[in-house]
Amino acid sequence: MATGQPDAQPEVPAPASEKKLTKLQEGFAHHYARLWKAAPAYRAAGGAPAGAKQNGLNLLKDERIVAAIQQEAVRLGMTVEESTVRMSEWGRVSIDDVMTLEEEEYTTRIQKPLREIVAENYEMILFEQELAIRTEILFTDKKEQKSYRNKQQALHLKRLIDHERLLLELEKNPDAMREVPGPKAKREVVRLDMVKVHKLQAGHMIKKVTPTKYGTAVELHDAKDAVNTMLKVHGAFAPVKVDHTTNGNDLPGSNIMMPDNGRD
Repeated sequence: MATGQPDAQPEVPAPASEKKLTKLQEGFAHHYARLWKAAPAYRAAGGAPAGAKQNGLNLLKDERIVAAIQQEAVRLGMTVEESTVRMSEWGRVSIDDVMTLEEEEYTTRIQKPLREIVAENYEMILFEQELAIRTEILFTDKKEQKSYRNKQQALHLKRLIDHERLLLELEKNPDAMREVPGPKAKREVVRLDMVKVHKLQAGHMIKKVTPTKYGTAVELHDAKDAVNTMLKVHGAFAPVKVDHTTNGNDLPGSNIMMPDNGRD
């Protein structure tokens, strides 16, 4: 129950010895209280990567270091008031607070007759062939010129094979259609605005940000869970009653016999 008085801090064990910790030991305690893993904490404190895990575990055998870790953990701990504020913020936050509506240009997709695609493809083959011939003349080194010619001939052959595939498909289905890139268009999109996140100091409200092929997926902390937690804190829910005679299990069902009393 809140009394308006500051929360009592947990008792912190005093160091087993007054001998001062080394810089490495102090750094290890500092980082271990945040990472809770020996090897990363040892490396972060400036220890050699080789044997970091074992060296870190050895440091944990020192009572002075363990006490320093506990002191740092208590200092980093969250008070009841702070955790209540944080949970309340999660319950109030809306994704709209950190999103921005923007307009972007994109390439549409349209249906196009295969006959037109075949004609355009053949024009492209002729263009690429002419470009290759003109470019080949620019080479002054015969060896480089021959290498370039061989590569272009291989590319030209591949284009012809692809073109024959289109021709065969067109022969079998003269009315065939293909989906191809269309004209540019504009659309509205919603993006995570990191500037808003920074200005609102709302980074702690975001649980996860995941890049996807459709854009950035943003997951906030569960607002419903946060609201329910705060309602419990404020006593809005009746306490759960447990029947201790059944160890918390449901009571067995019972059959109640009602007299007929002339009922239909």
